[in-house]
Amino acid sequence: MSLRIRTLKLKSIRQFRDVTFDFTDPNTGKPLDRICLIGGNGTGKSTILRLLAADSILGVPSAAPPWIKNLAASAAMFVEFEHGNTSACLQGNPNPNNRLPGRLAWRTRKDPNSKEYLDEVGQILGPDTIQERTRWTTDLRNSVTVYCPPDSELAPGSSKINDLPSANLNDALTFLKSPPTRFMVGQDKVADFWKLLIVLIKDREARLIEYNRRPENQHRTISEVEKEFLAQNPDILKELAAFWEPILLKAGLRFDYEKASQPVQLTDNLKAYIYLAAENAVLPYAELSTGIRSFLFRLGHLFTIFRYHHDKGGIVLIDEPENSLYPDFLFDLLAHYQRTAPGAQMFFATHSPIVAAQFKPEERFILEFDPDRGVVVRRGVTPEGDDPNDVLLKDFAVRTLYGEKGLASWNRFRELSRLIESESDPKTRKNLLKEYLELGRTYNFDPHNELSA
Repeated sequence: MSLRIRTLKLKSIRQFRDVTFDFTDPNTGKPLDRICLIGGNGTGKSTILRLLAADSILGVPSAAPPWIKNLAASAAMFVEFEHGNTSACLQGNPNPNNRLPGRLAWRTRKDPNSKEYLDEVGQILGPDTIQERTRWTTDLRNSVTVYCPPDSELAPGSSKINDLPSANLNDALTFLKSPPTRFMVGQDKVADFWKLLIVLIKDREARLIEYNRRPENQHRTISEVEKEFLAQNPDILKELAAFWEPILLKAGLRFDYEKASQPVQLTDNLKAYIYLAAENAVLPYAELSTGIRSFLFRLGHLFTIFRYHHDKGGIVLIDEPENSLYPDFLFDLLAHYQRTAPGAQMFFATHSPIVAAQFKPEERFILEFDPDRGVVVRRGVTPEGDDPNDVLLKDFAVRTLYGEKGLASWNRFRELSRLIESESDPKTRKNLLKEYLELGRTYNFDPHNELSA
């Protein structure tokens, strides 16, 4: 059973005065596999992801925002984790300058009456031994954590790419000396994606050599042994091609793994390209649209991370996945992300009702600002797969879907309905009816639906 976050409590952290997020399924009590954070600008969606990513236990490099070093000593963050049948609490000040040594409380789920958790952030009520802290710290640090910031946070020019992402065999071998479990994924990290692809290619080659050397294979033909090994250990490039295929097909593209040139010398790079399907011609990565290139590389990077850590789940934090994508790519966006890491718990922060509609209502957490209480949270109400317009009106709490001109036209449409009923002059009535029908056709107004406005 992979690691999951059950609860997050924030106190005196920016716009969060005192708020609790219960990331469990109300029907089962188990942690949700996917969480969608929505809310207006400035309500703290990105702040939550950054705090989780920068946590002293989850600890993604470079994820900590600059403001975290200015948090007051009263700031507190509490995270409750679940792993199998056990749970742990981690609490402290996120500011590295004020942070006390992290404390963990642990218990088994077999003892529901134990008082192991916090009534208020800052007071641990349950068992807290060195052995338990050591065990949980090890488990948490060995889990995979991935943070995907929005591309809008990138420095100008940081996502520039020419022929291929910059990586080589030597980079990959260096990676293998100390493989990380903490990753940042984005357009400025495509070299890490490419390096990890090389790692997986070379790791497979090394395992094939070792497989051939096994005593039980010494008296078999090389072709028999290799055929058996390759059937059990798929080619990562072939797997990536199959993973990317449904995305590339929409744009008339394909990833030709069979023509890939794999690195041999330490300075060699992996040469694997996208092709124009109709012309069978290479399309340089630099010529892909910014949106689709970012989408491909982000998903590809996630896919390779969890192929490398194939026996682990993890926590994935994804901010604004809809950036620069045409709506056609958004309707199955969640499914693509879930294909990268089926065993991971995924957190999304989005402004897109198309993306939000792909979650169950209990998986949506709507952040709203209250002048008296700071940010408050509520769960969604619209069903999974509902019309994104309904999600906008009911979950995003958008008052109307019309702009100023549309609202004026709607008000005129309703006014005309009243005028037509009261007008006695046939000619005037005819002109009013003509205007009424024209507005109705133009805006697709439903005279019986007040929600249209």
